[in-house]
Amino acid sequence: MQFDLTGFLIFIAFILPGFVAQKARDSITPRTLKPQSVVSEVGEFVLAGILSHISLIIVIRAYFVFFQSAFFAQAESILHSNGWSAFLASHRPLLLGYFILSLLTGYIVGGVQGCLILRQPVRNWVLSKPMLSRWLQKLGISGFLREQPVWYFVFQQRVPDTHVFLEVEMKDSAGFYTGELTSYGLVDDSEENKDFYITGASFKPDRDAAYKQLSCDGLLLNFKNVASLQVVKTPPDPHIRTQEEDSTEMPQDSQWDGGF
Repeated sequence: MQFDLTGFLIFIAFILPGFVAQKARDSITPRTLKPQSVVSEVGEFVLAGILSHISLIIVIRAYFVFFQSAFFAQAESILHSNGWSAFLASHRPLLLGYFILSLLTGYIVGGVQGCLILRQPVRNWVLSKPMLSRWLQKLGISGFLREQPVWYFVFQQRVPDTHVFLEVEMKDSAGFYTGELTSYGLVDDSEENKDFYITGASFKPDRDAAYKQLSCDGLLLNFKNVASLQVVKTPPDPHIRTQEEDSTEMPQDSQWDGGF
């Protein structure tokens, strides 16, 4: 089997930094849960890798222009006289250092992308401008769709240190559970089996009964067996609670007697 040096260099230079960038982005915001083709996934890696290299080159060039102008002029003259091959052959540690920096830059770029996806500053800015909003309405655009699944959007903690509490009504009159959400599986909305884990769990057999604390560390439930969920989010500061309340919040006439 013949070794493809060109493909290996492309993998090292573009796909690997893009892969690191995507992993960093996925640690902040969920990636699309729809199946992707190999071409589409590799294309995302390459685009993220190119963005990482562009960002790194801009930073390096700005640093040497402003702080190491003499070295930058010397390196530029060497490149013009000897070319890239001779320059890289005599400065191999620089090439290794640049590769390591490209991976770190890819991680930073992915983190920035994740934050922008969560905060949507451009979309929010457009919606905050009355003139732009009127133009969008004339075009028939009344709002923007969200890519993340509803399951993730409902449980998302958009304010730090927010506590998410659930009241879970089970199917087949199997009772009610209540407790603090600790973990949940991130799956597509079409997937019926969704695991979630609550701690400080309490149980009551019917709606009119009183909750009793369960003697366990936590409770693992599956949405397949759930009839309904009531969600209450309590940030540390009560003044920002309205930022966390979703359309799934508890109705005003509901009795929430979970004791938490």
